[in-house]
Amino acid sequence: MGLNAQPEEDLERRVVVTGIGIIAPNGIGKELYWKALAEGKSGIKQIKGFDVNSFPTQIAGEVQDFDSSDFMSPRDVKRTARTTQFAIAAAKMAVSDSQLKIEEESEVGVAMGVSASASDVVETHHALFMERGVSRVSPFLVTSAIPNASASNISILLGCKGAVTTISNSCPAGLDAIGSAFGRIRDSKDDVFIAGGTDAQVTPFGLAMLCAPRIMSTRNDDPEGASRPFDRTRDGGILSEGVGVLVLEEMQHAMNRGAHIYAEILGYANRADGIGVYDEEILESGVKRAMALALKDAHIKPQEVDYICAHAPSDEFDRIESIAIKQVFGKHAYEIPVSSIKSMIGNPLSAAGPLQVVASIMVLERGIIPPTINHKSPDKDCDLDYVPGKARECKGINTILINTHGFGGINSTLIIRRYSNSNQIPR
Repeated sequence: MGLNAQPEEDLERRVVVTGIGIIAPNGIGKELYWKALAEGKSGIKQIKGFDVNSFPTQIAGEVQDFDSSDFMSPRDVKRTARTTQFAIAAAKMAVSDSQLKIEEESEVGVAMGVSASASDVVETHHALFMERGVSRVSPFLVTSAIPNASASNISILLGCKGAVTTISNSCPAGLDAIGSAFGRIRDSKDDVFIAGGTDAQVTPFGLAMLCAPRIMSTRNDDPEGASRPFDRTRDGGILSEGVGVLVLEEMQHAMNRGAHIYAEILGYANRADGIGVYDEEILESGVKRAMALALKDAHIKPQEVDYICAHAPSDEFDRIESIAIKQVFGKHAYEIPVSSIKSMIGNPLSAAGPLQVVASIMVLERGIIPPTINHKSPDKDCDLDYVPGKARECKGINTILINTHGFGGINSTLIIRRYSNSNQIPR
């Protein structure tokens, strides 16, 4: 053992990403999704799924050209909601991408984040109930509408026999699911997890709920230019849908089977605001504490972060997040590229965090930072490097921090790093 080597028992188990499954408004599959991000292509359009003439916001990030029958039997399609169909499809993509043979594993866990029950089936069947009574309620409604439908269906259809967890934590839920799986693997409870987040809330009532508090953009005449993170002219976020699923493994387990390793997960933290975060004086926002604790959990210094994939939904939180970044990173904050892919995909709620993680993994793989499109007018409190307008080549990125935030003042941060077998993480 070398002078600087540490005993194996003093090192944490390392967790790596070996598979990716993606369905987003601007692309299905990691290659189309990444191509759209790198080219600054928006997936925000006029809503086609239902009549929006009476809505103040008439645009969203709807997933186009998704055919659930490519991934499921007609029987299973009939008995599942759109959000679950997304989850099953992305899970199958991720498992295929990782070349993981679930039948050869003793146990594979599933952790999925969702924001709410499946709005599409609830709205449809509630209308039938109100019109025709209880006899018209489907016996499969309860299993298709409940929040854990995505995780449980993945475990059933893929034959996963490990721990199954559903986290419903607003927008951070998908990142929290990845963080939960990361913790279980690092703490020697499991070796393999399928983890991510899924949401399909672009429905009449889903949109109405978000229009009511007036937090949505009303730039209906300019869908692709409506989401403007960090820009002084931003007027609200954009509801969207999608899913991101990862295969996470203990590093040695992945190496033993010759898996391609995309990246390593270093740290994670979740913290609440606990105060009125939109007050004028922002001293201890939850996102500030989540970032600081994630850095501590990852055993790295702020100066080691090379890029921040921000939550930045194109509303007041953009300012809060910018201030928090400056509080945590000090002068280094002005040297770190910070961008928001929500400028191109809107806010797919629980899927947002996993879609950000995948974008960040692709930054490590391709050496290109996705832009914050539509950023043209500076905001005095948002004065960092937001990679405005177009993607930027940047080959020296090794460590990336990912932020999410949600209703109720919940904040989560995940940190990933370029994989190297020589790195070691001390306890």
